[in-house]
Amino acid sequence: MQGLPGGDAKRIHDLALEIITEKQPVRVWPLLMARLTADLPCDLAVLIDLDWNAGTGHALTGSPDWLHEAPLDALIHAHMRSHPLLRHYAHSRDKTPLTMDEVADDRWWKGEAYRAGKEAIGIDRQLALPLSAGPGRIRGVIMSRSGLGFNDRDLEYAALARSLLDTVEAHETAIFAYRGASDPAEYKITPRELAVLTMLCEGLTARAIATRLVITPATVTKHTENLYRKLGVHDRVSALRKAHSLGLVPTPPRPNPNAEPPSPYE
Repeated sequence: MQGLPGGDAKRIHDLALEIITEKQPVRVWPLLMARLTADLPCDLAVLIDLDWNAGTGHALTGSPDWLHEAPLDALIHAHMRSHPLLRHYAHSRDKTPLTMDEVADDRWWKGEAYRAGKEAIGIDRQLALPLSAGPGRIRGVIMSRSGLGFNDRDLEYAALARSLLDTVEAHETAIFAYRGASDPAEYKITPRELAVLTMLCEGLTARAIATRLVITPATVTKHTENLYRKLGVHDRVSALRKAHSLGLVPTPPRPNPNAEPPSPYE
């Protein structure tokens, strides 16, 4: 962290500490998006996963929470190929965080894609954190703030944060492989939806889930409806049964009928 201002070094340290001490892994990506918007600071941060060759992609999670109601996937499908930052990463092996100001020309600022993003969700000056991804794919975080561009200090912070995000990504992949579980991305289930699904499996109500994730009960309901649609079910019991069968959430251990009851004195 040499060269990074003391306050920024502490923020990176605190972010890493939050990641490794988070008791509910499904909350890590939403936590990261919220921390990135606060630490830089910026107005919004979105985790995206794109298949460049197919021209398709999805927004997996983001902060602030109202982004989950925004037409992010529609924006991606309509304008991903004209986005200068995405084009740069699609045609290079570069993993350096870059700003839109570094790669865009006047055609971007005067074009339809810029206007559409600004009108829909307020996207203006942008900073990209590219993550490791397979051939033909782009995975990363796009951050935006209004008016004021990103400076060298922001890029230094972003470079360190990018390394942390790649570590989280690798750890998450290893967990799924170890469990022999399905990758939620195969079913287009976002990290925030997976968090809701996990808490539904714990028996929590929409209000309790909202409290844990610091979102509204209405947003929890929206995520639940999305889960039902993506899993091809129509109710909570069927959703939990399907999630267990796919390995999206751990199957609860069966009680041992021969086990002795716990001592009240333990």
